[in-house]
Amino acid sequence: MTRDEGRKRSKIACQTCRDLKRRCDGAQPCGTCVRFEYHCIYQTSKSRRRRESKPEPERIPGGSGDAASAPAALVPAPAFPETKLARDEAQSAAASKVVQARSVEANSCPAFVRTLALRLDPKRNPRMHSFAWNAFLGSRSREALQLHAPAAQSITDIVTQKRLQELAAVYFQKLDPVYGFVDRAQICRRIQQRWAVPSVTPEEDAVLCGIAALGCMFSQVDSDAAEVALVELSRVLLEKTLYSTPSADSVTGWLLRVIYLRIADTHYAAWMASCTVMHMIDAAGFAIDAPQEAILSSPHSEVSLDTRKRIVAIAHHLNVWMSFDMGLTRVSLSNPSMAIPSKRKGDFTSELMELLPLSIELDPQRKPTAAELEDALQIVLGRVHSIPPSILAQCNLALCLCRRLRSMDVALTDSVLQQVLMLTSNGIQAAQAVLAARTPWHQMTYVPFQIVCVLLAIDTVSSISQLRDAMQCLRDVSAVYKTEATREALRTARSLVLLHQRGKEMFASALSEILKSRPMSPVEDVEDVIDTSPMLSGDMLGMDSFTDQFFGLQYSDIDQLLNPDFFWNINSNRFG
Repeated sequence: MTRDEGRKRSKIACQTCRDLKRRCDGAQPCGTCVRFEYHCIYQTSKSRRRRESKPEPERIPGGSGDAASAPAALVPAPAFPETKLARDEAQSAAASKVVQARSVEANSCPAFVRTLALRLDPKRNPRMHSFAWNAFLGSRSREALQLHAPAAQSITDIVTQKRLQELAAVYFQKLDPVYGFVDRAQICRRIQQRWAVPSVTPEEDAVLCGIAALGCMFSQVDSDAAEVALVELSRVLLEKTLYSTPSADSVTGWLLRVIYLRIADTHYAAWMASCTVMHMIDAAGFAIDAPQEAILSSPHSEVSLDTRKRIVAIAHHLNVWMSFDMGLTRVSLSNPSMAIPSKRKGDFTSELMELLPLSIELDPQRKPTAAELEDALQIVLGRVHSIPPSILAQCNLALCLCRRLRSMDVALTDSVLQQVLMLTSNGIQAAQAVLAARTPWHQMTYVPFQIVCVLLAIDTVSSISQLRDAMQCLRDVSAVYKTEATREALRTARSLVLLHQRGKEMFASALSEILKSRPMSPVEDVEDVIDTSPMLSGDMLGMDSFTDQFFGLQYSDIDQLLNPDFFWNINSNRFG
């Protein structure tokens, strides 16, 4: 091979590839920046920068025009020399910003969807959108604009005592086992006394409205006038609580509203309400175990320590994940207590809370290493969760960890990939179980949609074989909850699968053209194959026997053969 025929290298590289020490193809924008959606900038060389920055000296009439004849005032002063330390600090800061941006994008499923779509079809620029964030995206609350019902002044104007008892029973049956932070005995007493007491505090009614609204949503596919009125009355009552010191009831009412908004409304409304309840928890001193450490008067005596721990953990969990999903700032508590509350019969809140420390480690500000993320993934994959909503939360965390590791170009081992695929299979089954129970948890749509994206990114025979179940789950959700949000999630998932299919077809077409360019000779090539191939014995004739032997491989062998690491990961010792 002559020198001219050797590998061509780009003479220039963009600043992002320089900071990340990656090979740059020299395109504008380059392939790396297109893939990860970075701003691609090329800097000129130092000599060119100096020539461009140096002004042309003015010529003196009658002079020679050279630099020596220019006045001293017109000769530019030498620039302050850039030290190596300053350059290193600037490059380190730029690289840190790029890595942090990638980790924020990896935490966010919508950003990952956009990156995946760009990888499948770089010519298009899909918009950032919270696909499948929940099954409604505000469609239930928008119905309030169509009803034009007068605003209710009290919960007794909306539902009867019997109806409220039924809705509370639904809440404690379907939601309390997962988000167990409400005293059931206290709520039952309040319902019994509510129609006998002419007036109560706004906070007490707000708690009852929140429980009743969630009971409506978890007992009927479509919202009715009562649900809409309960949500609106809860909002009005809770806004009044912002003008006074937070109480246990106001914090509880706000947390119930956050849960409803996360399941039924848009992401910005839910995130802002979540930030509000976190600030109220901080102001109320709920996150402090010792009451004397709180500056403001706190309602510690109103609720038990166990209930306070549950309120803090559930509010923290929701705020963390909504911030991750949207790439926005989360509210951090100064010294939050991470102690797990006591377990109760039929209560699985502790399973959710045990995931919180692992979730917080994903904060981009913490900058976890690849080894720490891999250890966290192993812990999550090894956990056993009991009920479908808890399994969906486990699957959501594992998928986020996989995205983070992928953003750091970390290749998962075959054993870890198999564990991930087992968990995604469990996640699909959990989503189907949630759908069958008509309990529209936000992860009912969110997790199957993420699974579709991750299966396409893994791109092995085992992962692609799971796509059918994941897509069927999205179809079933869309068939029951007929909203624009579920239809859009299904359309987007189908589009991603279609782009993936077209890419595979182009790949197969290129291989077909290679085979057509030199057709096999009926005699000579078959004899050469039989003589030279150690796989073929004397009684194997032609390609039919070779095909039979090849397709006798197990799926795991084919996965290994089709995995890009089989060809490119030369440092791996998986075969050694």
